[in-house]
Amino acid sequence: MLLSPVSGRADEVTLNADTLTLDTASDSYVARGKVRLLREGVSLMADSVVYNRLTAEATALGAVRLEKGDDLVKGDRLRINLDTQQGELLNGDLFIKKSNFRLLGQRVDKTGDRDYEVHRGTFTTCNGDHPSWRFEARDIKIALDEYATGKDAVFYAGDIPLLYFPYLVFPVQRDRQSGLLLPRIGRSSKKGLYYTQPYYWAIDASQEATFALDLQSSRGVGTAVDYRYLRAHGSEGSLQAYGIYDFQTENPPAQGVNQLSGPAAPGFRGELNQKHLEVFSPDTTFASDLHFLTDRKYYRDFGEVAGEYNRQYLESTLSIDHKWERYNVTGLLSYVEDLVSPNNEQSLQRLPAVNFVGAGEKIGPTFLSLYSGVTNFERGEGTNGQRLVLEPRLSLYSRPASLFDLSLFGGYRQRFYNTYGGDQNGSQGVGVGDAGGAVSLPLERVYNGSVRHVITPSVGYTFVEDKDQDRLPFFDWDDRVLPRNMATWSVTNTITRKEYLESGIPSYRDLVFLRISQGYDFTGARRPGGAGDQNRIPPRDLLTLVDPGHHLTDLMVETRVSPFKDVTFGADGRINPIDGNLSTGNVSATATGEAGNRGTLGYRYSRGQVNYLEGSFTYPIFKPFVASALERYSIDRGAFLESRYALEYRQQCWSLTFSYSDRISDREFMVNFTLSGVGSLGSVRLF
Repeated sequence: MLLSPVSGRADEVTLNADTLTLDTASDSYVARGKVRLLREGVSLMADSVVYNRLTAEATALGAVRLEKGDDLVKGDRLRINLDTQQGELLNGDLFIKKSNFRLLGQRVDKTGDRDYEVHRGTFTTCNGDHPSWRFEARDIKIALDEYATGKDAVFYAGDIPLLYFPYLVFPVQRDRQSGLLLPRIGRSSKKGLYYTQPYYWAIDASQEATFALDLQSSRGVGTAVDYRYLRAHGSEGSLQAYGIYDFQTENPPAQGVNQLSGPAAPGFRGELNQKHLEVFSPDTTFASDLHFLTDRKYYRDFGEVAGEYNRQYLESTLSIDHKWERYNVTGLLSYVEDLVSPNNEQSLQRLPAVNFVGAGEKIGPTFLSLYSGVTNFERGEGTNGQRLVLEPRLSLYSRPASLFDLSLFGGYRQRFYNTYGGDQNGSQGVGVGDAGGAVSLPLERVYNGSVRHVITPSVGYTFVEDKDQDRLPFFDWDDRVLPRNMATWSVTNTITRKEYLESGIPSYRDLVFLRISQGYDFTGARRPGGAGDQNRIPPRDLLTLVDPGHHLTDLMVETRVSPFKDVTFGADGRINPIDGNLSTGNVSATATGEAGNRGTLGYRYSRGQVNYLEGSFTYPIFKPFVASALERYSIDRGAFLESRYALEYRQQCWSLTFSYSDRISDREFMVNFTLSGVGSLGSVRLF
């Protein structure tokens, strides 16, 4: 075997072959037997190669392979100029790995570094000699970073011709490119017949946008934009907007009801969402999360997923944050839009709120921390004003006899108010002291060097002063500090398994976590009711105690079990020790597998408030069919909130999906056909 660097007028070429001779008359190298030619990241392999040093032209015969990066060209005979990257290939086979694009043609002309032409050929994104689908066309032109175009194209499913296209554009780009995306076509009970045509714009390496024209027979013509960008140092942001002139009308709102409650006549409706994160330095950041709607019923009419069409509140925020080694300061502007009430007059706005946190200064064996915050509350109806909070706290952590974990704390929470516009005007304040501690004893044992069991019993005590707070203004539940004189106990069990990855690096997985806890309140008091139904916000500790006057709190149980790597069970609940009934309960199970297979089951219960069941799965029932389903069921209402079922016929390079969804306000049947490398060819929706 000979290895020879060949220099000519072009860049250096390396030839590797069984035999290598020089034809001095033509100034050409003739290589035979397992030939490999290398030049500038391009590798040419063949049974024989003739390379002309003067013209930089190579002619390869037999088992030809031309490789550049992950892309591959194969054929029987190749003639190529290594300077111009032009040439021709007989019985050619072109493969683009990133998009899995494959082109076959009797003659493939290479017209440039990344450009090809085929008089008549076949292309697909399927693997194998007998692809599930393919296009046959004439006058095919390919730009590797853009698209393939062809005339008189015929789409084949197997060997059966199904569709004819006078002119076809097919994506083969290795990087994102601007262009029309596939449209969305369907029928909806709210939209009627609709057609949505998106256009993607790859602005540059750090910016992109998608524009869409949305035609709806029942509602009108809408337009949408989704703009995303990246900036230096991790800064990023996005802007989404949608607008439509809505033909549908509703009855005029009652007198005194804000027009935002819904459209009374045909008119413009839409939304605007903006997010931005600006990283000035590793210690200073600015963030915005803004939302604007034309009316409160916009999501009800145009939302498509749970959590959107049933959204109740919409919050917009601006914040700036700066941190030091042990300190942090945050400024916040928060505006809340109530989408349920007829107007937004009683929604509480924080314009602004400034918080300062000192993580801890060591003073002897103790740590001194400080939380302080000032908030300006504004709303159209009700009490407005400012609240200043100062909360210093002293903490002690130690490990007596190197066995116990001991923590002690004491603090004082001082609140000052300045209020106006309601029943309570002027300045007032209150201070509440608190103290407490906890001691725990971690006990552990290791079995077979791979399983560790840790059991940690713990007892604690918390005291919070009982101060009269009914005279104070009520903005949120931070204005009502619950008095407490409570002892608590808990037992925590954790079983952890040590496993080794294929690389030999150890990993740790919690097989079992179980925690049982309870409290005893020496007073039996509840959080004061305060100002009636203020903002409809329930007390945060509504379920902490069984009933007023009883001292024992609910028995709390929390557990997570992961017997296998991809299977997890979780549960938590509160049990009333007086009557033995369940106060709250949550149960979940999750299992994941290969190729996106997944199953989930969840149940939520809160006595007199929530009784809800949800489950979903995606599973290959038998190859090549994949079934999926989702159910959301309200047990207390005795009705399904949402049901979705889908059956997908999945192949390596295409899929066909039949799906049906049923929710309270809409029913939909959809057939979706997808080709790998193209995306969805559109969907047919039948109501």
